[in-house]
Amino acid sequence: MEEEITSEVFPLLWSDDVGRIADWAKTTLGLTESWRAAGESGQVEHAELLWPGGKVSVNIRQDVYADMGPSGIALRVNDRNQVDATYAMAIAARTEIARELEDSRIAYSFTALDPDGNQWWVHAETGFLDELRQSNDG
Repeated sequence: MEEEITSEVFPLLWSDDVGRIADWAKTTLGLTESWRAAGESGQVEHAELLWPGGKVSVNIRQDVYADMGPSGIALRVNDRNQVDATYAMAIAARTEIARELEDSRIAYSFTALDPDGNQWWVHAETGFLDELRQSNDG
């Protein structure tokens, strides 16, 4: 029996301390970890984080990937209350906030910075982008 190939897109982050970034994302923003792997030295070299509807792969920065990062990650939620709850979690974890809570034409959102400087944009869309998507469909 042939194995079915699954196509997907997910963000990659690169870090010198994968475990720290994975732990930060869980504690600060509420992502869950599906698994992590350590190298021979015991250092965490890979972690996979889950968010409803997607995942983020965090990888050790080494060899040809030594110069990778920082990146930006978008975490979409269903409504403003979820943005507020995630913001409260980030504040309680004393994370650095790059952009405070704000209302824009596109979304209600905030942006947090992880210890490596990656930007995590947590947002609930206003519907404006859906209107643009529909107007471009036909």
